[in-house]
Amino acid sequence: ALEQAKKAFAATYGDQCDKANPDGSPMGEPEAYSLHYKDKDAAADQPERETRLFRFFCSMAAYNESAVYYVADDVTGVRQLQFAEPELDIRYENNNSEGKVEAIHIVGFQTSGWATNSDYDEDTKTISTFNKWRGLGDASSSGTYLFRNGDFSLVQYEVDASYDGEENPQTVVDYNTAP
Repeated sequence: ALEQAKKAFAATYGDQCDKANPDGSPMGEPEAYSLHYKDKDAAADQPERETRLFRFFCSMAAYNESAVYYVADDVTGVRQLQFAEPELDIRYENNNSEGKVEAIHIVGFQTSGWATNSDYDEDTKTISTFNKWRGLGDASSSGTYLFRNGDFSLVQYEVDASYDGEENPQTVVDYNTAP
């Protein structure tokens, strides 16, 4: 699975991504994780299943870095992970993006093959993203993607649409918190 993921990454992103990782090592060596779980409908005596997760560094800019993830299992083989993100309609006072945020509306969902400033947490089985809209990080978006039943799913998304010098995100998607 690792070799297949490396080939898929090189074929798709070899010309788009940086040629070396931030630590100077050659591009194309991913972080690799093994996730074990029981199917939600599995009988008690059935064995755990395994999904492999591969995180490939892609590029680094002034304040954001991007990564591409692949997953592999015995059913679907190797495939690139896609990240659901809400499409937002953000309204500012007097149509001035430097002004007060009046409303944030979700008008749909899109997917992205890139994860910005992302990390995988083995304890919680989550991938988190944090996209700075500018270097201060006061305007940003962040997502939490939870691994369950063999795949990752968006469970929380926060947006800080105010360019006010402070970090004050609003949760716009929340399937991660009990009511």
